[in-house]
Amino acid sequence: MRKLSIVLLLIGISFMTMEANTLSETKRLVIKIWHQHRGVPVSIPIEAILDENSIEVRFLEHIDKQVIFQVKDQQGNIMFQDVIATPNEAEVYKIDLKGYKVGHYELFYIEENMTLIGEFEIEHSIHSSNK
Repeated sequence: MRKLSIVLLLIGISFMTMEANTLSETKRLVIKIWHQHRGVPVSIPIEAILDENSIEVRFLEHIDKQVIFQVKDQQGNIMFQDVIATPNEAEVYKIDLKGYKVGHYELFYIEENMTLIGEFEIEHSIHSSNK
């Protein structure tokens, strides 16, 4: 009976460890407004989540204009850029981070009237997998 309780305890600890590891792999990017024209109401139309290989962006509202995504490194170099004509709020937009080195980066969301910035860190190099 004692062996069974020890085994159950070890199983429970391993599940808690797996859950903690899973939770630590995703991080929500805090989005800040960098520039906007005066008189424009402020709402943040996206949610950006960093996992170990990519950034997932969800649109929280309908956007009827083109938007630009950029990822810049610490020196301001553009590492990634994409233009989306009219984002679909039902889709998840992914930015692949494979090949990025350890360091501090910024995600830029650029609309006609405003620019939003989310900062994130890459703590270990992300290599592409050859399957």
